[in-house]
Amino acid sequence: MDAVIIWDLEDDIHGNVQHFRDHDVSIEETEEEMKARRIFRANRKTTSERLREQALRDKLQAERPSLEDLVRTGECDPDAVMTMGMYFDVQMVLRALKKDRKDSGISIADVAKRSGLDRAVVSRLENGKQDNPTVATLMRYAAAMGKRFVWSYEDVGDGVANQNGSTARRGTRRRA
Repeated sequence: MDAVIIWDLEDDIHGNVQHFRDHDVSIEETEEEMKARRIFRANRKTTSERLREQALRDKLQAERPSLEDLVRTGECDPDAVMTMGMYFDVQMVLRALKKDRKDSGISIADVAKRSGLDRAVVSRLENGKQDNPTVATLMRYAAAMGKRFVWSYEDVGDGVANQNGSTARRGTRRRA
């Protein structure tokens, strides 16, 4: 069933009911269609993989190592880490793309179709729920909007970027 639902103000409950009546749609049918469907996927990990992951979780909970500790010991690949600064840079670009999409009247479904990305992926990108999107994903999203990424770099100021992209201040630290 295709129905356009326009929700009125929260305190105008009768307006919503009237809208449903005007379009010959029952509230119960619409609520049933709008319920989220859970999709359970089979866990394809072997028993040994699950045990290894659980042991790692337990170790991290017990020791609570810093990122620098994990990189130093080789337990974390510094190239796989996205710092908060990097994350905020990506989110700033995605907010601008989302604004352009809305201003252009393009739907998430249109972007998904143009880019070949799943609608859920586009939504997660726009809402900051895609933790570390690939460059290819970002480029496909931008291309679907008729945009392209222009890569540049800049000095990080007084700091020196370490191997994982975070910034450390130059100089010595004074101890009290």
